[in-house]
Amino acid sequence: MAPSPDHVQEPWARSDAPLLAGGRRVAQAVLSRNTRFELYFRMLDTPIISELYTLGRGRLRHRRVKASTRVVMEGFPSSGNTFARQAFLLANPQVHPEDICSHTHAPRVAVKAVGRGLPCIVLARDPRDAVASTVQRFTGIHLLSAFSYYERYYRKLMPIKDRFVVAPFPTLIDDFGSILRRCSDMYGVDLTGTQTDVSNDDVLQSIETRTLRRHDGRVPEERVSRPSSKRLKADEFLKHITTDEQRALDRALLVFAEFTAGTLT
Repeated sequence: MAPSPDHVQEPWARSDAPLLAGGRRVAQAVLSRNTRFELYFRMLDTPIISELYTLGRGRLRHRRVKASTRVVMEGFPSSGNTFARQAFLLANPQVHPEDICSHTHAPRVAVKAVGRGLPCIVLARDPRDAVASTVQRFTGIHLLSAFSYYERYYRKLMPIKDRFVVAPFPTLIDDFGSILRRCSDMYGVDLTGTQTDVSNDDVLQSIETRTLRRHDGRVPEERVSRPSSKRLKADEFLKHITTDEQRALDRALLVFAEFTAGTLT
């Protein structure tokens, strides 16, 4: 039986530093979501600004790379980040949630993990599925911006991809244990966990429980980080993309194929 989902309740309700909180309110008032999306990820690729931001941002402060970090699990948004994190916590109930670095969605975090020799898993999902999910979950983000960031994200990590575990989305969903075994072998630590009977249903239930608690039960169903009937499939959602968006998608598909070469099952 899987551990109680109470174990994996992340301290989401950490307040932002006052100056940052004020700046975020101003940004939300005057900038479009797409502009904020682009600025956020460029900022996180800037070392000093990135460190200051993550220290001030309540929800990131305790999930950044730090002395107690046991494992880094990162990827482009909607690539199974929450699934991987919850599955790892359910399999490893002795690990504190704050000892996992995840959900910054910045390649610099994986680069930092490699530099420190920390166990690192980088999640990779087909850009059609990852981007279609992202822009439907967070309305206002443009397809062109999302595809372009997808390409930059994985291209930046390409030179060091043999120094972390690449976790394709199908393997993450179908056999997360194999990813943990590869990570354990690469870094010489046991990350496979003590709970071997954690099912996908257990993981999805813990995701939904956390998310609903985080939003006091009022979160729109389509915002929960799991499959949703309220989001269109990628093929349908991307039927009418523009020429520029198609070119950006083609570049993203090329980098995805190169990044996951030899790892897809």
